[in-house]
Amino acid sequence: MSGSRRALAGTAAVACAVLAGSGSAWAGNGNGHGNGHGPKKHQGPPRAPGASVTQLASGLDNPRDLAFGPAGRLFVAEAGHGGSECIPGGGPPGEETCVGFTSGVSKIESSGAHHRVLTGLTSSAEPDGTFAIGVDGVSLLGNGDMFAVEGESSRAVPPEASKFLSADTVDKARAQLGRLIKTNPSGNWRAVADVGDFDFQWTEEHKELVPEQFPDANPYNVLTEPGTNWVIDAASNTLDQVRSNGSIGVVAFFPNPPVSDAVPTCVDRGPDGAFYVSELTGTGNAAGAAVVWRVVPGQAPTEWASGLTSVTGCGFGTDGQFYAVEFSTKPLLEAAPGTGAVVRVPPHSTSPTPVVEELSFPNGFAAAGGALYVSNWSIAPASNGGGPTGEVLRIVP
Repeated sequence: MSGSRRALAGTAAVACAVLAGSGSAWAGNGNGHGNGHGPKKHQGPPRAPGASVTQLASGLDNPRDLAFGPAGRLFVAEAGHGGSECIPGGGPPGEETCVGFTSGVSKIESSGAHHRVLTGLTSSAEPDGTFAIGVDGVSLLGNGDMFAVEGESSRAVPPEASKFLSADTVDKARAQLGRLIKTNPSGNWRAVADVGDFDFQWTEEHKELVPEQFPDANPYNVLTEPGTNWVIDAASNTLDQVRSNGSIGVVAFFPNPPVSDAVPTCVDRGPDGAFYVSELTGTGNAAGAAVVWRVVPGQAPTEWASGLTSVTGCGFGTDGQFYAVEFSTKPLLEAAPGTGAVVRVPPHSTSPTPVVEELSFPNGFAAAGGALYVSNWSIAPASNGGGPTGEVLRIVP
């Protein structure tokens, strides 16, 4: 298990293994994808003085990133719930990692109902379907073309996997992991770039940057613009440019924090034309160790704000302000339900301003019409034996 994966694991360590790194954390066999429920006032513990929080959709399968498409439709990446073929000891010691093809992307209607528009992609999770790894990032163009990024890389499938998984499962997983996928409005999809293998190779050539963890790769977030996709890799700690012909180049490497590595998780284009990237930071960092980087291609990243913790989503709201989603406001090994937050990040600040607190493992970010949208219970499957399921919240600051 890689250090960046360890940054994400069951308590906080598994919850974090969900985000960064390739050393396989393969697991899960929850039993289905929920149909969701209509919007209702959120019944959980979020504390939001001066803001309103509404549950837009529930019954989601390890929901991650969010993006708006044409006609104001909201889409959510779902990492799935693994499958029925399991690798002994593939996750934390003594536990299984289960693999299937339950990951994809869903469209959420204004009623809160949701249905898959991209399905059948690789997912690995714990046997109960929690803490899945699959499709983590999603972004759309105005014409309806959708791009999604599948985590890990083909190198994440170990040779011994063939002892426990069918040949078809091994072949399909290796053909999907780490890929940037393009889907058109009719639902047809194809892989357009192998970002995971590119980044794995890049880290092999740059082991000195994170010698205790490289080589590694885990494409995690994507920002789509006409002719170009910008992909964040949470394990190689890079921002990549993927051109329309499928060629890939590293735009920026994000420096290591005091402990472990940066584990970048989100990117957005700012009003000034620069990119803004935030990070989870690897296990062992104190609360407040994460920063927001400003990136101008061709220049080294510069620190734009600091004092954040375990960021899993970020972007600019329609008010022009920058927001970040904190998986937990505590160090990763102390992450627990009710410790997540959405914060406002003023330029050059050293401490963010809370907007909503007491969320549970939130992730992803989208904004429209003055509201913010985040995934909550992002490490929970659609069927969870009466426990919490993945959900999307609408927040009006």
